[in-house]
Amino acid sequence: MRHPIILGLTACFLATSLHAQSTISLEEFDLGEPAPTATAAPKARSASFGECLLDAAGCANSDLKAGSDFSLEDVVNLKVESNAGTAILPATTTSQSAGPLPSIDMEILFDYNSDDVRPDQMTRLFELAEVLRDERFADYTFLFVGHSDAKGSAAYNQELSARRAKSVANLVQASARLSQENFAASGIGFSRLKDPADPLGPQNRRVQLVLVPK
Repeated sequence: MRHPIILGLTACFLATSLHAQSTISLEEFDLGEPAPTATAAPKARSASFGECLLDAAGCANSDLKAGSDFSLEDVVNLKVESNAGTAILPATTTSQSAGPLPSIDMEILFDYNSDDVRPDQMTRLFELAEVLRDERFADYTFLFVGHSDAKGSAAYNQELSARRAKSVANLVQASARLSQENFAASGIGFSRLKDPADPLGPQNRRVQLVLVPK
């Protein structure tokens, strides 16, 4: 019969040996490099209202690019009045008379047959109001021109687009806290579609801001 002490030492030795064989050091245990995470390419910053008004040709924001040009002659022919009731008589120079005026398009959403600016559209207009307070725009009258799609009669669309342009002009003017003399509005219905190939498309329903030199 084997001595109990010898049996105990033998068992201890075997347990220690097995433990040593099953132990893995941190150096041996390779977690591997973490899988590279796909890094999304940074989104190109959309050009702002101010940037597109100051450099219409270089405007990189297709949503703001004007779908139609307005010259000083066009503005005179519209026979619009400022919000204060005075006729807009833009300053004319040889270089400005024929060329397009600075302008941007804004797709402002309205409920059906309504000229009330929807609450979810306010943020953009407040941003525009802040831009127009910049001294670089001090020598301009801000003409808001309403456009519609081609659904419905010409008379109906011209009247509705004029009311919507007026609502936008009033809201921006009040937010900017600038004189009513600096703001005017007009509607031209679907006479200048942004996308003639898609006359009923939403891109045609817009309000265009035109900078008219004083």
